[in-house]
Amino acid sequence: MFVDSHTHLDHYQCNEIERAINQINKEKIITINNSMDVPSYIKNLKISKNSKYIIPTFGIHPWNAPKYVDKLQEIKKFIDKTSIIGEIGLDFCWVQDKNEYEAQRKILRFFLEKAKQQNKIINLHTKGAEKEILELLNKYEIEKAIIHWYSGSIDILNSMIERNFYFTIGVEVTYSDKIKKIAEKIPLDRLLTETDGPGAEEWLTHKRGMPILIKNVIKDLADIKKIPLESMNNIVIENFKRIIPKNILNGL
Repeated sequence: MFVDSHTHLDHYQCNEIERAINQINKEKIITINNSMDVPSYIKNLKISKNSKYIIPTFGIHPWNAPKYVDKLQEIKKFIDKTSIIGEIGLDFCWVQDKNEYEAQRKILRFFLEKAKQQNKIINLHTKGAEKEILELLNKYEIEKAIIHWYSGSIDILNSMIERNFYFTIGVEVTYSDKIKKIAEKIPLDRLLTETDGPGAEEWLTHKRGMPILIKNVIKDLADIKKIPLESMNNIVIENFKRIIPKNILNGL
């Protein structure tokens, strides 16, 4: 069994999705399948019916925030339905139009308020906005957060570690010394793994990423932490079980 704490199965093409699901089922990859908007969530709900290992989650990605900034009540029903919230957050790195930043903030604040009220885990995108997101997490007293693909400063990372958040390490760890250093800093009991498929591997190598790449991530983490491969994987599984409510994990 493996854990993929952040991916986007709805981004696979028709000729890819069956192979991706087969890999998930064969390798028993517990998969948090993040959404980026309402149509994405609806598609991911359908995909999840093909595997007991797929957990569909609802979120509005910061790239899509402007489209939903005036539709908060419309998205509330999906927040109420989802067991985990994601992908949400801020992006001041890839989004260059600063006019969109306030829409991102409004959407994120709405999700954080609902997450606090409903005691739900959030899966967070933080690119270029790590400090502001930490401030918001403190303001809303969020305790259950998975920080997806952290690549910010070490001082903010340390502050997030002090808040006992969890962190996903993904396929970039194979290629990036910066991500390796971040992985070194994260305590073993706060580490999770992800593929962010299929786009992350494609961004890095121009090859479509598949769920099976989670094995490479585990191997790289085991090397970084200097522990046996099986031990590293077991630690990630235990970390996942610690943060995910038992009712979601029933039957896995």
